[in-house]
Amino acid sequence: MTGRRWGVAIVAITLLTALMASSGSAASLSLTSQTLTPYRTCTISATPATTTSVIDATVRQASPTSNFGSLTSLTVASASAANQRSYLKFGLEACSPAIPSTATVRLATLRLYMTAIPAACRTIDLFRVGSSWSESGITWNSQPFGTAINNPASGSRTGTFNVGTPSGCQNQAAGYVVGGTVTSDVAAFVAGTSTNFGWMARDDVEGSSTVRTTTLSSEELASVGQVPQLVVTYVTVP
Repeated sequence: MTGRRWGVAIVAITLLTALMASSGSAASLSLTSQTLTPYRTCTISATPATTTSVIDATVRQASPTSNFGSLTSLTVASASAANQRSYLKFGLEACSPAIPSTATVRLATLRLYMTAIPAACRTIDLFRVGSSWSESGITWNSQPFGTAINNPASGSRTGTFNVGTPSGCQNQAAGYVVGGTVTSDVAAFVAGTSTNFGWMARDDVEGSSTVRTTTLSSEELASVGQVPQLVVTYVTVP
């Protein structure tokens, strides 16, 4: 027996002797095991374009009664009397297997593909929507958050990401944006403590004197490489 094995054996004998001495009888050691379900990931993608699991639409201040739910792009813009916002909703019922209400959501991320980038670095805020809306019916005037600009307040946002061409901006080139973490929102949807009406994306400071526009691909584009996605990573404990 090697020296290392002798050392382990001596430690084990010493521990057992100490236990016997304290209890007056032979001691027994037991291990309790708990089976943990591995992490699972559900990706809800806006494919095919006819899916009802994902809906999205842009609303335009300059066209307050018009619906733009059938466009192949989503727009977030800050401009004087011409702000634009985008609404998105992902149905968690599309996950298979279904995410149990007792699951712990570790990470949830909105993956949005940017096709046009503002020349200035802009912050895009994500807000959990509190009432129902439809892709074919929503307008600037009928949107859940109302028509006042810079509403709701930035402090109530639940996710954010930065876009723009200047050096140091978080997302400087076309592609899926980095950021867009909405873990707390999805956790509330899964637990049933909040109803899933999706999110609204708006510029952090609306009403810019210089037009600042961010363009994202919508589910109607039907391009697998650019579709909006919600990626949810969770774990369940039996």
